[in-house]
Amino acid sequence: MIADDSRVNLYFLKSILEAQGWLVREAENGKAALEMARASRPDLIVSDILMPVMDGYSFYRECKKDEILRNIPFVFYTATYTEPKDEKFALDLGADRFILKPEEPEVLIKILVDLLEEKERISLAASKPFRPRFFARRED
Repeated sequence: MIADDSRVNLYFLKSILEAQGWLVREAENGKAALEMARASRPDLIVSDILMPVMDGYSFYRECKKDEILRNIPFVFYTATYTEPKDEKFALDLGADRFILKPEEPEVLIKILVDLLEEKERISLAASKPFRPRFFARRED
């Protein structure tokens, strides 16, 4: 899912992701994106920060409050908040990645694919029960 108030950015991101075979849903603000995500849970959210109606930070916070949406990987993709303090704030908030616009398509895809693979590994590891093997010497 992509949330961005710029039609140009939506088109750019959607084109890149669809070229990779991904199904992409798009929204022009955080409120619309939140409604779409609740209706059909996305695998990944890429959101601008500065948007009307509901900004990216508020959208992120609402997702994290939602039992169904809280574990979806969330990426901020911004051209407005570009200072290191902005990135620190977003990552301290809990975002998975912070990417500055514009990013080269190949780099953007790599970041998103790596993030999804990382989340999949974590999910698989959590779903496998830990079965320790004990080795002990028998004392006679």
